[in-house]
Amino acid sequence: MSSYDKEKMLRAHIELIEEAGEYASYFSQSEPGAAWLLADVANKDAAQALLDAKVVEIVNQVGPENPNGTGPSDFDEYTPIHFDDNVEGVNYRAWFVKDGKYYKADNGNSNTIQEIADQAEIDSLIEASGFVSE
Repeated sequence: MSSYDKEKMLRAHIELIEEAGEYASYFSQSEPGAAWLLADVANKDAAQALLDAKVVEIVNQVGPENPNGTGPSDFDEYTPIHFDDNVEGVNYRAWFVKDGKYYKADNGNSNTIQEIADQAEIDSLIEASGFVSE
């Protein structure tokens, strides 16, 4: 799956959770700020159908796969390892690894990609994400 497709799915998931409708009812959180997890695997197909429909709906919000400037293609070399939709001041933050270095970006905007230099922040990220480097 391309990073563009991942971006569309992530945005659709967040919007559907925020709408607190049928899709959100299929998920639960262990505590505020924790990831939303599928509550019952029996609902996986129903949740996926709603997600797929939302992805189609938001394509215009995300924009074309091959933009005339910066955009989803800027993330192609980055491997996503963690995201949090409970970060103050942004809709969500995603963390990535590329060539053994760690990065973060807000709201899927490639203009916000920042390398993480602080070792304590890297250690916290690795613990929260469960990421195991190769």
